[in-house]
Amino acid sequence: MFHKIQIKLSFICCSITAIIVLFIILCCLHVSERNMYGQEKALFLLKAGTISSDLHFSENIDIQWYQRQHMGKNILSIEVNGIPATLSTILLSEQEQAILQELTEYIEREHPADDSTGISPNTRQQSFSYTRNGSRFLVMKAVLKEKEQEIAYTYLYNLDEFYGKINRQRLGFLLIWLVSILILYLFSHSFTSHVLKPLAKNDENQRHFVAVASHELRSPLAVFKTGLSILKHKPEPTKKTHIFTLMENEMSRMERLIEDLLCLSKMENAEFLFHFERTDLAILTTAVYEKYAALAESRNLSLSLSIAAGYDYNCLCDSQRIEQTVIILLDNALSYTPSGQSITLNLYYSHKKYYLQVIDSGKGIPDSEKDKIFDKFYQVNSSHSHKEHFGLGLSIAREICRKHGGKISVSDTLGGGSTFTLSLPKN
Repeated sequence: MFHKIQIKLSFICCSITAIIVLFIILCCLHVSERNMYGQEKALFLLKAGTISSDLHFSENIDIQWYQRQHMGKNILSIEVNGIPATLSTILLSEQEQAILQELTEYIEREHPADDSTGISPNTRQQSFSYTRNGSRFLVMKAVLKEKEQEIAYTYLYNLDEFYGKINRQRLGFLLIWLVSILILYLFSHSFTSHVLKPLAKNDENQRHFVAVASHELRSPLAVFKTGLSILKHKPEPTKKTHIFTLMENEMSRMERLIEDLLCLSKMENAEFLFHFERTDLAILTTAVYEKYAALAESRNLSLSLSIAAGYDYNCLCDSQRIEQTVIILLDNALSYTPSGQSITLNLYYSHKKYYLQVIDSGKGIPDSEKDKIFDKFYQVNSSHSHKEHFGLGLSIAREICRKHGGKISVSDTLGGGSTFTLSLPKN
């Protein structure tokens, strides 16, 4: 499912970005082509102006001069008093003469002499663009009056090379755009993969959560179903008492599970209310120690309390929730520490933070499992599973710490075992 979503998001992201890039490229291309055309037209006008100046002032109008103006695919035709100049007659090819003939008809039809502009009393000219058989030209038609003669010239500046540059530039921009689409898609695919990774992980956790919760709820329901089936047949009083005891125990387990789930859900959705007040952590820790000292002794475990002296442990927190967190950690230590081992409840202050530690000397937790034990319903392995624990306690403890601006972590105890450390900021 997430793979299909990733492909769709990558396609949408790439498409939108590609359209934006295309718009930017087209704008840049338009500006570039306008500038190039302006430069080309300026060059054309400069050459046409040079021709006018040479015809007006120079006496060295020879074949070399004519060939320079006729360079490339440009065409120059000169008439003196309405008669084609000798150089034009000799040097113009039949194809060029045909172009000039068609151009003359085009000028008479589209650009009559009345459209010409007088740039001086003796000079009139008109310029325009002209297209023939796919070839495009800039045309200058000028008439120079010199004493007793009238010199007219028609200059066609061929734009094929210019539009060849334009087409190559367009092809270059197109290739850049296509390459950018590929890069954009790869980036979009990588970006969406990074974005969807937490969602995929959350979906996996949710599926695991539903599966484990269903399993935990199925067990007491099975006991109820079996017990009710037996009670229908009116068993002996002793057997009936045993069944009721089992059902009552399973009901208590189910109730604790549901309470833990509701508590965790409310905290994750910011629906759980916290009541912050000044609390002496030393008194809180001592109270928890006194509650569990007898239980630890009954399980042949050594429970000790260590509070660093000389510090003020007056912390702004929700005392009930912090006590709940310490009880979760201590309850886990009592459940999973082998008989005959020791557990230490430690409180100290350092670097503007309060630290509460539960240190056990049990089997410890593998490094590969340390980040996972705070996930809902996660238990390290079958040897650590316990009928009274659902794998929700550490998740609840983590959420309580987050709400207080602190954090909870686990490390190895020197000599074996695990050390859970709860840190709270000094407010």
